[in-house]
Amino acid sequence: MRPVPRWPPWLGARVRRALAAGAAVAAAALAFGWPHWRDQPAAAAVTLVCCGGFAVAGGLFAAGRTARRTGAAFVAAAAAWAVTWAAAWNTGAAPLVSVFAQSVFFLAVGVGVLLYPAGRLEGAAARLWTAAAVVIMVGGQALLCAVSRPAWNGFAASAAWPVLRAEHEVFHGVQRGLAGAMTVLAGALVVILVARLPRTGRLDRALIVPVAVAVAFGVSGALAVQSTLIGSDADLADVLDVYLFQGVFATVLPLAFLGTALRARLAELTVAERMQRLLVAPVSVARVRDALRTVLGDTALDLWMWADGGYVDVDGRRVRDAPGGAADRWRHQVRASGGEPLATVDLAAALRGHEPLVEAALVAGGRALETVRLQAAAQANLERAREARERLVRIQAAERERLAADLKYSAQRRLHALEEMLARLEAAAADPRAREQARTCRRELAEAVAELEALARGMHPAILADAGLAPAMRLVATRTPVPVHLDMPAGRFPPEIESTLYFALCEALTNAVKHARADAIHLSVSPGPDGIAAEVRDDGVGGAAPDPGGGLAGLTDRVRALRGRVTVDSPPGEGTSVRIVLPSGEGA
Repeated sequence: MRPVPRWPPWLGARVRRALAAGAAVAAAALAFGWPHWRDQPAAAAVTLVCCGGFAVAGGLFAAGRTARRTGAAFVAAAAAWAVTWAAAWNTGAAPLVSVFAQSVFFLAVGVGVLLYPAGRLEGAAARLWTAAAVVIMVGGQALLCAVSRPAWNGFAASAAWPVLRAEHEVFHGVQRGLAGAMTVLAGALVVILVARLPRTGRLDRALIVPVAVAVAFGVSGALAVQSTLIGSDADLADVLDVYLFQGVFATVLPLAFLGTALRARLAELTVAERMQRLLVAPVSVARVRDALRTVLGDTALDLWMWADGGYVDVDGRRVRDAPGGAADRWRHQVRASGGEPLATVDLAAALRGHEPLVEAALVAGGRALETVRLQAAAQANLERAREARERLVRIQAAERERLAADLKYSAQRRLHALEEMLARLEAAAADPRAREQARTCRRELAEAVAELEALARGMHPAILADAGLAPAMRLVATRTPVPVHLDMPAGRFPPEIESTLYFALCEALTNAVKHARADAIHLSVSPGPDGIAAEVRDDGVGGAAPDPGGGLAGLTDRVRALRGRVTVDSPPGEGTSVRIVLPSGEGA
């Protein structure tokens, strides 16, 4: 038989420890304030519930995966609040302990708020606030004690009190100054929280805003109640009433924190449903990535799949630095059910504090990740084929340029030398028949040299390698029978880009001249954010349709080899536009 659990699922060890902390703090508050609670049962019930609830909230945070230090600070604040009620005994050192416990209470609450949600004091402003709070809350209270008598603070004259020089005017002046400093301190706390908002992610922002509102409300209420004691001597009942109302106002803070924690937990519970709703068929790596971006609120999130011994992105390109990452990013590895690597998710570093939510999203998308693993492997193989084709295009362009240079500077030079020798032989020959044969040989040789030069230009025009695409196209335009208007930048592009564009544009010009019956052609090249765009537009008859074996098909294949694209727009009677877009040299 399966053993019956001793505790219900909702009452786990974490909750039991938090409830124990709340009960202990409530019992301490009852003991410290007993002389007052005997005559004030309603106030006792409110205080014990608020004080114990404060400790329970802190205990839940302290035992959780996030905000542990905030939880510890809240437990300490709840304990200090319980000790504050020692003033009810109004004898010995109890009143002195009470006033300093009150200072520790507010100090612990402020530090706990600043520690949320990162678990550390972020930035110089938070550390400076903490130091100032220690000086004002503890040092200011010590100064107030030094210039007053216990009776002026509402306590028995016989109470232990570290008075150095009691002066009524100085006492009230220090009271007003301390109240002003606490007001500035409270305002600075709210400003620090609000200043964090632009630097935080969407999830953290949803947690900080309610906390900032609660701080503003709770602190404002506590300060307003504290102001009733300024300017006149108080009695013990007034002091204990102030403690009561300040505690009630301060309880807004743990309630706000519990609300944000509940909201985070609900987000974890609903993330699976949201992921399933976003992952509609057909499932792809890009669709899983986009679903994670939406659910986790990180538009820069990236997903890399494990394929063939390494990570690849959504396009199948190999990722070189998957294990590490930038300081402001967090890379979370996902493993398959068998333990082998499945994927790596690149997230904003702020999401590290929301690891349960991230895990819930990845678990919900786990089946989709398993499904697209084969797709990622196929995409990686396709990408390798594309890269091999790109390398082949670059090698062909380089080899064509080298062969054209060899023809120009080696074979053509020797043939020109041979032509000059024949010219000298023709001039020196005495026999007319010999001179005629030499002249015929010279003419045939000149025609062969011209054909060889044309062949070299077809392989790779020298002007393209020496001067760039713009001068080469200007030369082509001068030889085209239809007027060509050029709009091209003067700068250079990578060699494979220039070579591909040159032959593609020449092919487009040839098609316009042969088939469009155009009166004018406009040719433009412009680099842009999406790559290098080129367009050949004519005013001809239009109606051009790509032929699988025609020039436009060859042009398209040449451009696609470098991950480019070709768009043909040719409505009948309105001319033809051939648009070519190639990725820049960095992306190619």
